[in-house]
Amino acid sequence: MRQIIIFLSLFPLMLFSIEKNGFGENYYQLNIKEKQQVFFEKMNQMFDISFGKLQKELEFVESFLKEGAKSGFRDLNPVQFSRLIEIKNKYRIEKIFDLEDYQKRIGVIPKSMGIAQALVESGTGTSRFAREANNLFGEWTWSEKGLTPNARLEGKTHKIRIFDTLQESVDSYVLNLNRHAAYTDFRKAREEFAKQGKMIDGISAIQTLDKYSETGKHYIEVITKIIKKHNLEKYDYN
Repeated sequence: MRQIIIFLSLFPLMLFSIEKNGFGENYYQLNIKEKQQVFFEKMNQMFDISFGKLQKELEFVESFLKEGAKSGFRDLNPVQFSRLIEIKNKYRIEKIFDLEDYQKRIGVIPKSMGIAQALVESGTGTSRFAREANNLFGEWTWSEKGLTPNARLEGKTHKIRIFDTLQESVDSYVLNLNRHAAYTDFRKAREEFAKQGKMIDGISAIQTLDKYSETGKHYIEVITKIIKKHNLEKYDYN
């Protein structure tokens, strides 16, 4: 009986996990508590996937620079060097052989903060942008490919970026926080926590993102309340 109960409790998540557009029709039939349960768990999984990619990139950089230093960075493997250049450009690293700069920019994000932001930005995954564009964080674009916001102000030209999968939206969110100039304070705070042998928590991290939303401090207050209300910080440490 216990095995059957466990299976049934995971059934909505199993249905959801195979969808490619938004969270799938089965998800939208759930009540709000069921939606939140699936939403939190799936966001947790997607962040883990993103962080796995970060770890592989950083491990490659650390290994490459360690080996390269032995020869004074002469006779470098051209394929591996090309990959290093790609990572450098991706994270907007200034000095290609500066390991410390890579370590500052290739880092994890508190999952509690990311989950809370996605909940707000996507309406727990029910917004038009989440359903039609797999966009969980309201990310903008100025390219031709995008959804035009219904409430876009006159004179504005931005669109909502379209992602092929929800995972791509999470990956892009993580990348933005790791490289965009607007989030320098977040990266500095994360570095200070790391110096103390700690991981920055979501409530501390969100205090640095006053430039993330046009509502500034109000946005920070909203995200903080959501993290506390749903005890999302438990995801920061699993």
